[in-house]
Amino acid sequence: MEYRKSLTVAAEPARVWEVLSDLERWPERIPTYQELRRLDDGELRVGSRAHVKQKGLAAGEWEVSELDEGETFTWTSRQPGVRLVGRHHVTPESDGTSRLTLELEQNGWLSGVVTLFWGRKVREYVDLEAKALKDAAEAA
Repeated sequence: MEYRKSLTVAAEPARVWEVLSDLERWPERIPTYQELRRLDDGELRVGSRAHVKQKGLAAGEWEVSELDEGETFTWTSRQPGVRLVGRHHVTPESDGTSRLTLELEQNGWLSGVVTLFWGRKVREYVDLEAKALKDAAEAA
């Protein structure tokens, strides 16, 4: 399964990145998150890890595998039989706004079963996450 949600945000890219990269505040900003606890300190970087629990989904550890400060980060998680990849992009628009794009990819021998049972919920959660991050960035 691959799913992508993209929104225009009425905020400069630096502000959108500030909200996006502040993982510790995701549970207060994004209603689907029950818990997000960083497992290391400091700025977000390749190798940063977090314990994540979302409502109705299995908890897991996510690790940042790619980072381009101010623009994009990718993190991955593994569940039995499934590898999850989450990509988060902020790009400037010509009118001073930003484009926020969230992508989720699932693969692995159990990914078809996971998609069958939880695919709809996962897609809804990506949509809610994008909207909540947009709202937080625009609220400043």
